[in-house]
Amino acid sequence: MKALGIVLALAGLLALPAMADQLGGLTGTVIDLNTGQPIANATIYYYRSPWLENGPNHVMSLQTNSRGFFSDITLDPGRYVVMARIPGKVQGCAVDDVIGGEVARLRIEIGRNEVMCSGPRVHPALVDPGATADVYRI
Repeated sequence: MKALGIVLALAGLLALPAMADQLGGLTGTVIDLNTGQPIANATIYYYRSPWLENGPNHVMSLQTNSRGFFSDITLDPGRYVVMARIPGKVQGCAVDDVIGGEVARLRIEIGRNEVMCSGPRVHPALVDPGATADVYRI
């Protein structure tokens, strides 16, 4: 029994470096805060934070489907800024940690004068491209 415990502990240690190399992801929905209905064809822009002028990061984009759903599960671990754009409005959320092997799930609710973002390690954000990844919201 003791030998089995040692084997399992060693197997767990070997798996840790592999998880650090895995990609993470973002999925979510965009909802109209006033009606509670999903927003189809909203454009989602997102980039890894901090934004570096002339740096390796770039803005990526995708569209929500007819149920307001979007997804990208091919992201390097790190902090991201996600912006939802509908006609006449752009709202942003910060995702503090996209972790390798995990998918961060967001819910972005857009109202006339406000945005609500929910999900693990997710909060509304002013779009600040210069915010560094080592600054955490407390």
